[in-house]
Amino acid sequence: MIDRELLSEAQISERLDGMLKSYDFVTADTLAYFSARPPQARRDSDFALDYVKRHARTPAEQQAVLRALEFKCDVLWAMLDALYHAYVDPKLPPPGAFVPNE
Repeated sequence: MIDRELLSEAQISERLDGMLKSYDFVTADTLAYFSARPPQARRDSDFALDYVKRHARTPAEQQAVLRALEFKCDVLWAMLDALYHAYVDPKLPPPGAFVPNE
């Protein structure tokens, strides 16, 4: 999992390009937050890795770090699942949510 976190800079850039090419309702302005993310992702992962190396000394502390990362990934997957449910299948966006092409 940590490798995926460290590679997120390249993944974010690839996804941004794909979103802009694939969806006519997506603009550079709507992706502004994510466009700024690649350099910040590298700094974030460097900070986290340095913190873990210096502070997670025992096996219990190292396991706690891994559980925290797993939890973060679980939350992100839950968010992606919710977006898929709202906008792809069965296309049930919650009341007041953004609806493309409306």
